[in-house]
Amino acid sequence: MANRLNGFLDNIFNGATNPKGTLGDYQHANRLYISDSFRLAPKQKFLYHVCFNINPAIDGVANFTQKHGREINMLVKNVRLPGFEINTTVVPQYNRKKQIQTRLDYDPVRITLHDDNFGLTTLLWQAYYRYYYADGNHATPDATGKINESNGAYSYKNAYGSNDANKFRYGLDNGSDEPFFTSIQIFQLARHQYQAFTLVNPIVGSWSHDTMDQSEGQGIVESQMDIEYETVWYSSGQVEEDVAPKGFASSHYDHTPSPLTIEGGGTSSLFGQGGVATGLSGVFASLGDPATYKDPKKFLGTLLRAGNVYQNAKDLTAEGLRGEGLQILREGLGQVQRGEFGGLGNVVFPKGASTVGEGLLDTATKAVKAVAPALLVAKLAENPALGDSVAKTFHALTSSSPSSGLEDYESLNISRKAAVKNDMNNAILAGEPKITTVASRAVGNYETDIT
Repeated sequence: MANRLNGFLDNIFNGATNPKGTLGDYQHANRLYISDSFRLAPKQKFLYHVCFNINPAIDGVANFTQKHGREINMLVKNVRLPGFEINTTVVPQYNRKKQIQTRLDYDPVRITLHDDNFGLTTLLWQAYYRYYYADGNHATPDATGKINESNGAYSYKNAYGSNDANKFRYGLDNGSDEPFFTSIQIFQLARHQYQAFTLVNPIVGSWSHDTMDQSEGQGIVESQMDIEYETVWYSSGQVEEDVAPKGFASSHYDHTPSPLTIEGGGTSSLFGQGGVATGLSGVFASLGDPATYKDPKKFLGTLLRAGNVYQNAKDLTAEGLRGEGLQILREGLGQVQRGEFGGLGNVVFPKGASTVGEGLLDTATKAVKAVAPALLVAKLAENPALGDSVAKTFHALTSSSPSSGLEDYESLNISRKAAVKNDMNNAILAGEPKITTVASRAVGNYETDIT
């Protein structure tokens, strides 16, 4: 009679001697570049932002900086990161040749800008040129913008003219004491983080406009500048809209969420971008972050994502799951390594679409419903005036005549108003949608106004 343990021991032996089975490949690159949320993956060249920090003390450029300073930053077509050349020399040391450093030189940083139709990049150079060099300030345009070519500063025969004919200043004789740029910063962006290169005391070493060519039917016009600087400062941190980098994701940015993301609706799939697993991971992460409950925008965003994820989970079907090429195991999946948040570890996915909708998101939905009302009630209690405003709306919504309900609330005595507020709080805690929406908007608008 065969021993029942033979098959079990055979499986252990085969697993130890042939762990990958018949088919399997090495995953060196996967584990190096993809694991840990792409931590060691190479950066993308197109993810960057440049900030020209123009000195606010410069006369005549404050208006330009205020109107177009952030736009100039976005017109950088490409930029070369700082380079360093270290001079060394060989010196003898007791019959030994010793390498020592003698000097550090900084390679110029080349910045290429689009020559835009409005002429912003040319205006940037014009402001710099006219600030440091007196030559360009002698132009005197007439009312139509045409330059007066008979300006006396560049009269062909003024060397032996009168004092009035030789009163003009040229070149660097322009009284420019302050630097035009306080700094120029180049930001590399990756995984919501930045690596900043700050060029200290930068000056323009060269500027060149492009070449115009009738045979260039596809080319676009650009300008190039080489920046000289005294040193480089390094820094890194979390990307923040309009803060780090300055002006980033503010002007000309489309803030409407993509329909492929959870914020924009998401997709009725289990895994992948905008899928249920990814959305659920994001909801749990947001609920576990204390900052979520302090920022109305973040909190309301969490509610929106939770609602979208719940709706997408209800739309899951068995056919759709099979179409994704996934096997829903009885014991569940140990870890999901796809998706924006790096997957969910130790999450059991039940076997059926309806059970997935109820099982996966039941905890998240209950958590959101439990936290949101309590926070709204607390916020309204902290601000009596705001609480009165929402209570007035609640009184109107529950009144037989909503139009007169707003006015009736003002005539109520203190105890009756307190009763209305108590009923309002109970309705919010019960998740009544109308008053919860009113309270959420009121709290969100109030805290946005005071920040």
